[in-house]
Amino acid sequence: MFQELMREVKPWHRWTLRPDKGLLPNVLKPGWMQYQQWTFARFQCSSCSRNWASAQVLVLFHMHWSEEKSRGQVKMRVFTQRCKKCPQPLFEDPEFTQENISRILKNLVFRIMKKCYRGRFQLTEEVPMIKDISLEGPHNSDNCEACLEGFCAGPKRVTSLPQSQTPRVYSICKVEKGVEPWASRKGVCSYTLQKHICRSVSIFCCCVILIVIVVIVARTAI
Repeated sequence: MFQELMREVKPWHRWTLRPDKGLLPNVLKPGWMQYQQWTFARFQCSSCSRNWASAQVLVLFHMHWSEEKSRGQVKMRVFTQRCKKCPQPLFEDPEFTQENISRILKNLVFRIMKKCYRGRFQLTEEVPMIKDISLEGPHNSDNCEACLEGFCAGPKRVTSLPQSQTPRVYSICKVEKGVEPWASRKGVCSYTLQKHICRSVSIFCCCVILIVIVVIVARTAI
């Protein structure tokens, strides 16, 4: 999905996105840039199966663009949370709705265009995340990996979803390991195939027109 979004704005440039659990905010290699998002996600304890939700899930990106090679790479770290009920809980990966995954990646592409290409983009500002339940009480910083490592969750914009909608949730980490969670993936592939077919037809038509022009010019010269 990330590569499809990048191809729409920079079709001749290659970008990759990979998870990296060793990423740290504000610790950057030379030539790299940083982008952070705080979003809504759900968690499930692997010990007691307890579920909870949070609107302050930190997703960290480090980006690098090589103009000489026309290649870019993004490293991503999704910070985890742990259950507050279990005595020795494990840190669990968050699960995101399909809509929020799309919004996270669109915001990432918007930031790449702004920082790496310094060009205008169709988005004037970031797309807010969506939460599907109402959350009460303060953020549980004692069980948040980002807070425990000293990276306090920052301000966020979260839009409430109508109660009639119950979106499915997916793990970004599983996506990066090769699992295909999006139900709309077939539609994306179909759309990509249609674009290739249209491009091929256009090239063929241009070649035919060019041949006709050459033949006409040749006969006129004779």
